[in-house]
Amino acid sequence: MSFESGSVSFRMYYLPRALPEPAEEGFLRRVAPPLDTLRDQPVYGWVTGRYLLDRKIDEVNAYYGGWLRMCLLQAERKIPTSLLRAEIMQEELVRLAVSGNEYLSRKEKSEIKQEISDRLLPNMPPTLKGMTFVHRPGQGELYAETLAEKQVDVFVSYLREAIGFAPEIMTPEALSMRIGRTDSRDWAPCSFSEDVDPERTSPLAGHDFMTWLWFQAEMHPDRVPMADGTVGVMLEGPLTMVMEGGGAHEISLRKGQPLVSAEAKACLQAGKKLRKATVNLVCGDKTWRFGLDGETLTVRGLKLIAGEGVADPISRFQDRMFQVETIKDLILGLYGAFLKERSHSETWSHRVTEMRDWVNNRNVSY
Repeated sequence: MSFESGSVSFRMYYLPRALPEPAEEGFLRRVAPPLDTLRDQPVYGWVTGRYLLDRKIDEVNAYYGGWLRMCLLQAERKIPTSLLRAEIMQEELVRLAVSGNEYLSRKEKSEIKQEISDRLLPNMPPTLKGMTFVHRPGQGELYAETLAEKQVDVFVSYLREAIGFAPEIMTPEALSMRIGRTDSRDWAPCSFSEDVDPERTSPLAGHDFMTWLWFQAEMHPDRVPMADGTVGVMLEGPLTMVMEGGGAHEISLRKGQPLVSAEAKACLQAGKKLRKATVNLVCGDKTWRFGLDGETLTVRGLKLIAGEGVADPISRFQDRMFQVETIKDLILGLYGAFLKERSHSETWSHRVTEMRDWVNNRNVSY
């Protein structure tokens, strides 16, 4: 599991209230069914975070190092596309030879495909996927390996059934309401380009935040403001820049030096805003590097620091999770500082002017 080793990718959720006790009972009531009951449709259910087939959900197995660690299992049988095509072609050729016809009707082809699927599917080994989450009791956050929107929808639905209420996905819009007490939908649109009207640019809070973070990281990288204090920030490529309208809606800049490229400057001058980038956060003698998507605040490929003298697996896991919590605090601190400026019209107007100058005066590397 990625929370235990290697790099970590996750989305963050708020729990509006504490989990019912004992928490594991809700997941046990919706435990994943045995694989021998699997037929032609995918099934979902909960297993522990130990491994994908661990249906023994109890207090011992559901918790690890003081953290609740569960996994939503998806199991389904699939016929490999190449095998299905080969079997269909083989059967079609046999039927053509027997009938002497030059071709088969659409109905016959459909029947052949269905017959072969019905024959092969029960013998296919199950394909397993898991979405693990971790949650420290007493804390309001939950971290889950749910990166795609489809995964989020399924995960939230099954988690709601297990705990009795829905978690709140930690998006820029939700954070604006929770920590800034402001609705980002009410913000006046802004443009960081003198040549583009604000109404033509992206209105999403996450795009404004990422572009603001880029500006802050270049202007004073060792002391980017947070809600409480400062932190060192450096951005790297690849960059994803967006703006709907004429031309390309989304542009990715990778390899070389994207941040100081002529293409990056051209995108900013055309009204595009930053959506994704690789972020380096420096706090004391520690540096964390990860990809950040401003639209969803999804963290990808977070490289955690190996703790010195941490030998046993539980201590390593706890150390890694404390680092994940630190990253969460830093991201929320940065977003809080952005919200303080963005929700104050006069302060933000001054900042937009500074950022337009920053765009126009950018040095580029050819």
